Amino acid sequence: MLTSTGAKQTGPGRTGLSEFVRRHPLAAFLVLTYGLSWALWMPLAIFRDATSGPFTSIALLIGSNVPSAVAIVLTAVALGKGATRKLLRRLLIWRVGWRWYLVLLAPTALVIGTISLVAVTRGGPTAALAVPLLSAIITVAFMTFPGSALGEEIGWRGYALPRVQSTRTALTASLVVGTLHGLWHLPLWLRGDADHQLSVYPAFLIQTLALAVIYTWLYNSTKGSLLLVVLFHTATNAPLTLVLLPLGIENWILPFWLMAGFTVVAALVVVAVFGRTNLSRRSRQTQPSTPTERTADAVALGHGHSVDA
Repeated sequence: MLTSTGAKQTGPGRTGLSEFVRRHPLAAFLVLTYGLSWALWMPLAIFRDATSGPFTSIALLIGSNVPSAVAIVLTAVALGKGATRKLLRRLLIWRVGWRWYLVLLAPTALVIGTISLVAVTRGGPTAALAVPLLSAIITVAFMTFPGSALGEEIGWRGYALPRVQSTRTALTASLVVGTLHGLWHLPLWLRGDADHQLSVYPAFLIQTLALAVIYTWLYNSTKGSLLLVVLFHTATNAPLTLVLLPLGIENWILPFWLMAGFTVVAALVVVAVFGRTNLSRRSRQTQPSTPTERTADAVALGHGHSVDA
């Protein structure tokens, strides 16, 4: 609506910022998430050894928490405290059925299985926990919070995925979010770190896309449980850190590529069994957004209001 002076009204109690976020929630999320994280991570890639020490650890930790922090702030700014509480309450959805918790064992089985397969067929070390059990438990807890599991998933799966699913099939939404999630990590693979060789980044990106399908399957099947998604993120990272990477790069590259391949197969099975529309027996979880938000998101993704079937 225009006033007599031609200025556009944003509605009672609404600032220009909140109105912009309401109209362009995904764009705001991506710009802030990429901008803030990359501002911390790009110096690590550009200056490398010159940034070693406490700055590296702090930059990695803060950067990995940016997606969820941005999601919480944008939700509060655009939709208010009620919507923010609703988003965070998804972390408390734990009554999802015991079989979904069994899925959390799959990443560890995959790591051990691929290492064992390579050891049997080509020789090499076998799978073993690289640290004492107590240290492993502390590491897993830290990976969950304040590590990347909670720091990323409120943003990617709690904020971005439901909005993309509002105008896309669950499969398409998964691939969109998975691509954005994978590319967001790119500066970490430009650091020259022994555990992040750029030559292995394609395998990481392939696995991230396949895992995005599995994340969506878990999220939609459990009525949007962010708790399960966060735990699955930890379950995916923990065996890599505690079992695979300690083998040394000469021993983990092949198992890592095999993991990527097996994850793709698992994602294809999910699509075949549950269908690409919802990737679940339940309806897909979508953000109950305003018509303006839905239109803006659809245009940003290039396809109007239609939902692919």
